[in-house]
Amino acid sequence: MTRREFIGAGLVATAATALQGEVTATVPGGAGMVSGVATAGMDGVRAGAGEAGARDLDAIQKEIDAVTPQDYSAFRDAGPDMPVSERDAVQARLPGLARYDRAFDKVFAEVQATTVAPGARPAVWYVYNMGFVVKTAERLFSIDLCHRQGPRFAPLLDFALITHNHGDHYTRPFYDAMNGHEGKTVVNNFVDNYGAHYRGKHPGGFTRGPKEFVFGDVKVKATVSDHNAYLIDYTMPFEIEIGDFRLYHTGDSQNIDKLNPAPEPDLWLVHPYCGMKPSLGVRKFAPKLTVIGHLQEFGHARDRWRFTFKEGLARVRDVEEAGGRALMPLWGDRIC
Repeated sequence: MTRREFIGAGLVATAATALQGEVTATVPGGAGMVSGVATAGMDGVRAGAGEAGARDLDAIQKEIDAVTPQDYSAFRDAGPDMPVSERDAVQARLPGLARYDRAFDKVFAEVQATTVAPGARPAVWYVYNMGFVVKTAERLFSIDLCHRQGPRFAPLLDFALITHNHGDHYTRPFYDAMNGHEGKTVVNNFVDNYGAHYRGKHPGGFTRGPKEFVFGDVKVKATVSDHNAYLIDYTMPFEIEIGDFRLYHTGDSQNIDKLNPAPEPDLWLVHPYCGMKPSLGVRKFAPKLTVIGHLQEFGHARDRWRFTFKEGLARVRDVEEAGGRALMPLWGDRIC
């Protein structure tokens, strides 16, 4: 199978054993995107990918570039109940939005079909932008889940984490589904999680400062960091422990001095262009695998903060040059 046939078949290469430096077989999916591990030798997206891979990424990049922030806003705001005929018409005109939806559908299906054994490493999926879904033996939760179909996850999730109050990291319909409809914990620093707090079913998640939470087999340590020189302590990084496995999601963090996790987290989920190169974190706390996120965010204009595959691969190389390992996942990928 050629690389182009691989993409056309709708198969997504995953990195379920990437932390051990291995590569798994492909699994059925619908996202139509391919990922790879920078140091694992996968025939996917990595620093130094060949000419054929570059052409494939260029084709996907053109589809994404065709979507304006206005196109995206209208599609997103229509929500999960958008009429099928209207959705199909938009996606036929803008295939990039079809990829966006198929990625969500893939993750939504795989989450429900996946069982994590007690003591096993969690399953981690990349949805969109800085949005991830994590499944453990006891809990299912999201981090910065920001997708027009996000409310569909509310009945399934045990809790949600949101790093900060920007429209590319959370949507109000998702928060309302979790807080009002389900009365579940939403850990955040900008809106009162009254649904969980007053119903007494779950602990309230609102906090403006550092705080620790425990949800079954998941321990969450929320801290504070700067988004930029003006938005001080605006972002809430999450250091998450699941048994011996540690995941560190830093949202849109610009100040490396305020990022102080325990050394060697298994996964570091990072915005690579928020005024801080990932190599700084690699040298400071030595993550086992750095996951490059916040690429291709439709809400940003093409020439203003919508970071491309090329820019993502540059940060993969930056991590490698600092002695680390990096992954540039694409929407819908399962990371481990």
